[in-house]
Amino acid sequence: MNLEAAIWYLFASREFFEAAARESEATLEWFGKLAISKHVADFGRNNQIFDTFKTWTRDFRRGAELATLGDYEFIWDTARCVSGDVRGMMEQPLLSWMTKAEYREFSEVKINRMMSYARQITRVLNNAMTAAECFFDRDPDCPERADDDDGFAGEEIIKSFRSNIERFDNMLSWKLPEPLKEYIIDKSTSCMTGEEVPWTGVWYPDTGLERHSLTFAIKGLRMQPAFRIVKTKEELKSEGAYLPRSETVAVATLWHPVIPSLQPEERTRELLAKAGQLCPKAGIWQTQDVNASERNFKMNEAMANLGSAYGLTVWRWLRDG
Repeated sequence: MNLEAAIWYLFASREFFEAAARESEATLEWFGKLAISKHVADFGRNNQIFDTFKTWTRDFRRGAELATLGDYEFIWDTARCVSGDVRGMMEQPLLSWMTKAEYREFSEVKINRMMSYARQITRVLNNAMTAAECFFDRDPDCPERADDDDGFAGEEIIKSFRSNIERFDNMLSWKLPEPLKEYIIDKSTSCMTGEEVPWTGVWYPDTGLERHSLTFAIKGLRMQPAFRIVKTKEELKSEGAYLPRSETVAVATLWHPVIPSLQPEERTRELLAKAGQLCPKAGIWQTQDVNASERNFKMNEAMANLGSAYGLTVWRWLRDG
């Protein structure tokens, strides 16, 4: 679970969104310099291609900023548009001015790296954004669509991570911490499929992870179902399916947050948080004033400012709530 949780958190992180922006910006600079060197900056639709990279760079950065405020829709929309924009690019007569080596570098390396970022961001957010509505309000013309896992079914997120690491060089933003963080399931908080999500992060289904997966859920949206794998890609491929996707069925379940476990040195260190900061650990907190008061805070809830005599209120974690 630690590896799977770490990858879910990576793909849904501001750092990963910003890395997508940097990838776009690097390709923007490469493409612009190449076009200028070939005196084709104004040739055909090359300016449109250049402007597309410029737009991606801006929008991935803007999406990263909004995500830190709890709004993931913009980054999700930005990532979903990449594949369509790429199709338009590749329809242009690039080989009329690029060498075959330059074209391969553009299409097989730079574009594919950009597409890899976009795919991971899209898939890590898909179910958080749409799966609950699809599950409860099934399309009468295509009711079976609600059973399709548009995220990472089973262990697919691990396979996707590893294949991209092996495929591309210098994917530094894809590195996981070594050693991996230890994650625990926080049973003190739960959310049933269809209920309003109380906390943004990675969640664990009560179904367990055999033929299921973790998921990413967003505070304020409806909690999604879990997806049980009926047949894996490998099983379908052995039956002769061409480019199969895992066959899944959606099931309502209870979910719990997956959070980093405190390391031994962190357990012995006093846990403090200032007013306005997001609560780093659910439970009972006490102000650092002479007339100390206690309050129960949820994970990621804003710490309250009680007008401390010392200025900004400082809270100290006491115990589980």
